[in-house]
Amino acid sequence: MRLPNGDEVTAPTPVWGLDIQCEKGTNLSYGPWADRQREQLFLFFFPQDYQTMKVFIFIASVPGEIRQVQQFDVRLNILAEATVDILFSKLIMRDGKQENQTNAVHMNVQRGSYFEMTLPWTVSDDGYVTKINGQFLHVDASSSLNYRNLLEAETLDYRVNVHYPSVWNHHQTWDLEFNGCKATYHFLYAHKEFFQDMIEDWSSRVPPDLLHFVPYSWNFIIRMQEFELITLANGYNWVDCEHQANAHIAFCGELFDLRFTLPFTDFLPETVLLKFIIVGENVDLSLFLPPTNTSSNIITALSRNARLIEKEDRPKHSFSSEKWRNFCKLSSGWVDCWHVPELQLSISYTYHPVPPVGPSPQANVSTPEKEELLLSPIRAPHRKKSPMEIIKNLTPEQFDPTSVTADCINVDLRITKPSEIKLYGSVLRMFINLKDCTEQYPPCPTVALDRLIFEMNKRYSETQLQVVVSPLILTTSDDPNHQRLSAHQHLHTGFLMLSGLQMRGDAMFSAEERSLDEETLEYAWLVELTVGTLSGKLTTPQLQNIITALEAFVFTVEDAENSLRHPRPYLYCYHGTPQPQCPQTTSEHFCPTTDTIKYKMVRASLDGISLNLVESGTILCFQMQELLSDPLIGMEAAHNFGTIVKDHNYALTSHTHANIRLLHKQRFFESVVGPLVELFSTTNDIKTKSCALVAIASLLPWLTHIVLNAHIQKLLPVLLQGLYTSDFSKIGEVSINLERHDARCGSETRLNTLTTLASLLKQNASPAERHTSTLISFLMPLTTYHPLQTVGVKALECLAALVTLPVSVILPYRNEVSFFTAEEV
Repeated sequence: MRLPNGDEVTAPTPVWGLDIQCEKGTNLSYGPWADRQREQLFLFFFPQDYQTMKVFIFIASVPGEIRQVQQFDVRLNILAEATVDILFSKLIMRDGKQENQTNAVHMNVQRGSYFEMTLPWTVSDDGYVTKINGQFLHVDASSSLNYRNLLEAETLDYRVNVHYPSVWNHHQTWDLEFNGCKATYHFLYAHKEFFQDMIEDWSSRVPPDLLHFVPYSWNFIIRMQEFELITLANGYNWVDCEHQANAHIAFCGELFDLRFTLPFTDFLPETVLLKFIIVGENVDLSLFLPPTNTSSNIITALSRNARLIEKEDRPKHSFSSEKWRNFCKLSSGWVDCWHVPELQLSISYTYHPVPPVGPSPQANVSTPEKEELLLSPIRAPHRKKSPMEIIKNLTPEQFDPTSVTADCINVDLRITKPSEIKLYGSVLRMFINLKDCTEQYPPCPTVALDRLIFEMNKRYSETQLQVVVSPLILTTSDDPNHQRLSAHQHLHTGFLMLSGLQMRGDAMFSAEERSLDEETLEYAWLVELTVGTLSGKLTTPQLQNIITALEAFVFTVEDAENSLRHPRPYLYCYHGTPQPQCPQTTSEHFCPTTDTIKYKMVRASLDGISLNLVESGTILCFQMQELLSDPLIGMEAAHNFGTIVKDHNYALTSHTHANIRLLHKQRFFESVVGPLVELFSTTNDIKTKSCALVAIASLLPWLTHIVLNAHIQKLLPVLLQGLYTSDFSKIGEVSINLERHDARCGSETRLNTLTTLASLLKQNASPAERHTSTLISFLMPLTTYHPLQTVGVKALECLAALVTLPVSVILPYRNEVSFFTAEEV
């Protein structure tokens, strides 16, 4: 058309659609069964011809021709309160018979909710897109479980875009996006099976067929503004559905964003990779204890009356209460425990799908095997068994689970910005602030750390985990009513500093005598705890403040009076059967449980302690790492290193009630050899170097070759230094005057060193190959050592052991040894 002003206007395309107005008493029901009926109707009216669709060519409207419809629009408006039910069923056993049990998700929605769908009637070059979008206002959803709470939201927007390509079996894309505002979601462990039953009922029940296979991907985006994710935290997963006296843990925040893709792009793939990315902003971890819990008043009082301080010793306000809350209101007894400005959680899951099998035997037996079975009656009776018969005869005991490639789950949680945690005993989490009550008491002890890393590697037969903590500082202050002189104001704030902490755990599992449907047996749990140097300065009131906070924490952690009883009245023994029913149970004792027979080992090491207990004009100092550097007791401390690993007839024995653990000598040596060698190599103090050498030499005679061989390369340079000195009067070419006691110690140390060295060289002399020149030059003079004749004998044994080295290594020293021997003769 040409307008009077000369502009040309194209006539709009026809509008084809359906508008539905829903008023009072509206009830919409949908589910897997209804969806299958919709699919059948769609296939009846629009049967699949398996042909490439023709691209629509738009032709401008011409007078006299019919205009072309491009889409069909459906809009449903809800003008009053309505209900929406999603119904599905599952098979259950009742009185020995299978019955269908109907479950439902019930939603109440308010006026203003709507649903829109656009069905394209034309095809472009890349196919066509079906669009669905809508909104639920003031939605209140519940489940058919006994605990009905599920979802509450002020608005819930949804949008679905389905892209169909022009070729029928090319890749399809389904984009689903859900946006909620002021949403509260309740999660139970029972919801896992509840929604799994819904998915199984909704999914296709047709066996996989390559001829009809169409690849597709589902892209999900779930975003919530101002949200609450609530779960129950009762012991043994108890749920109080009648009185709602449940303990809760909730995650509340301003933004929750979950993105993941479900790829169905391959026909019967060997593995499928799923990636989930969760981003949260301004997230709080909140805790609620019911009034029936006796710790509820304690936690509430700690939250309300805690005095917090900043790093600069300034008063700090509690977490902000000016946040949207619907269920987790602080006025209702909820307590905020952790605030995170931003977090990102990435989950990568590689699993091996198990496709559903079809009707027997067509889906399980190939064509040649079917022929074999059908013709077997007219053939000779002796024939080779088919593969299916072999599989049927395979017992579970003959199946090895480790022969199957395991699924792999990688979880990566990153908190990139500073977060703040209030550590209550009722919720074990990373800690920042410990609690105390009322303003008459000192502020809460505060712990600051830069990084906490947790790693876990779980496999079928073993689980390894590691926790690494960066250096952390605990600060505490005096009672504000406690007055000090101006010269002692620096004592108002005390501190403890830990240079580092590392914990490694290793759990071992076994499948021996366990059926395939039983869990593997955990038979060992090994823990290694490596603690750095603990140093600090505290006054006695500050120390008492820390102890009080720890007592309150431990009290709320144990909380024995609020612990619930296990729903199972008996325990399982390590055979996987109830203890009273196990054949190994006798009238005198039950068959032991897994925890009873589990091997447990804990190894802990502390690098050192330097703690100063101070007060006005006084100081009490605890130091354990500098004993070898002490000029008065350093040498005595060095000799006592050997006392710990030495075999005694009068002390440190089981007869004297000493607790002697397996491999205690090796564990002690492994923990001290590194620091001793480092001290020997780095110190410039000759006395300290002597003490370190004596400490090492005192350990050597009491250890096996297997332990020492692992450290021979590290120990040889130190041992050579010990051989070089005759009475410890020269180390590093520096002369010092030692007492007669130290000279005697030098001879004993040299004898211990030579004894160990000779034994090691007899076993294997190859590690000493690159030190041959130094060894020969040191050992030759010791063969005529007069203060202790045994030293000369051990020196000759070391030289004899060196003869086992290759001729090319030993031959250059023939003249040197011959010349020295001729001089002595």
